[in-house]
Amino acid sequence: MISLKLQIILLVGSVICLVLLINFIRKYRLELKYSMLWFVVTIFSILLSIFPKMLNVISNLMGIELPVNALFLLTFFGLIVIILSLTLELSKSTMKVKELSQEIGILKYEMNKVKDQFEKEKKEV
Repeated sequence: MISLKLQIILLVGSVICLVLLINFIRKYRLELKYSMLWFVVTIFSILLSIFPKMLNVISNLMGIELPVNALFLLTFFGLIVIILSLTLELSKSTMKVKELSQEIGILKYEMNKVKDQFEKEKKEV
């Protein structure tokens, strides 16, 4: 069983995270597609703090003796999943930036060629 103190800390922390998450989305500082995983983690934390016996069932299923250890393990795995998803998004963004910078380089090269041709034709006339 989770102690009442830990239960309250978990509930307060989860509610604060949920409020911050909603505020970030509302102020357009965080896109909705990136926040869905955070919503799942936060709602799961709120459910665990309200129904602590659910953690006993989860820890028994996982074969972990103390429910608090299961809580820490689940938190660790949740953070790993979030870090992995953010790393994938960062990788996609890096690829897009690379492609866009290459396209800009090509466009600058073509613009300089057209500018040089225009200046040559202008001198000939």
